[in-house]
Amino acid sequence: MRSLRVAAAVLVLAVAGCDGSDGSAPAAEPSPPFADCAGLTAPPPSAAPVALTGEGGPLPEVALPCFTGGQDMVVSAIRGPAIVNLWGSWCGPCREELPAFQRFAERAAGKVTVVGVDTRDSRSAASSLAADLGVTYPNLFDPSEQLRAKLGVTALPATLFVDRDGRVRHLYNSTALDDATLATLAARHLGVTLP
Repeated sequence: MRSLRVAAAVLVLAVAGCDGSDGSAPAAEPSPPFADCAGLTAPPPSAAPVALTGEGGPLPEVALPCFTGGQDMVVSAIRGPAIVNLWGSWCGPCREELPAFQRFAERAAGKVTVVGVDTRDSRSAASSLAADLGVTYPNLFDPSEQLRAKLGVTALPATLFVDRDGRVRHLYNSTALDDATLATLAARHLGVTLP
């Protein structure tokens, strides 16, 4: 009888272990480090109106999800002054310039909005890289490269300088941006000079 109880107990333990879990709750996917996208359709609170010369084209009509969730954001609704950076965790120059965008976002808070567009990427890879680099400004998620295609950009990184009316004043599509070049382009194309 005793051996029958022992055998039953072993059977119960074996069946309980068949689901492949260790008994703990499933691990939740880490939340992205990015800020939400709620404020992207209004100019930054302390942005001064600047008269810019020349005509810029409107941002493309592309609806993308905010990386942190919620309703899709129509890119053409972004109001500046804003800097919109298309990047991906798989892109070496993008990885190099992301810290410069984070520093600029911190220095320009309230004057210029910085927005990332994670392109042709996975959420987990982008979240992991952003957490490693300390990137926290709002990001949109574009795994199928809709924005890149609408812009006609063939390679990343690509950066848009957008005025208060949502018009692209400059498209930079070259080597990784550093702090000084980013500040120079913002001054030249958005009329925003930072201390």
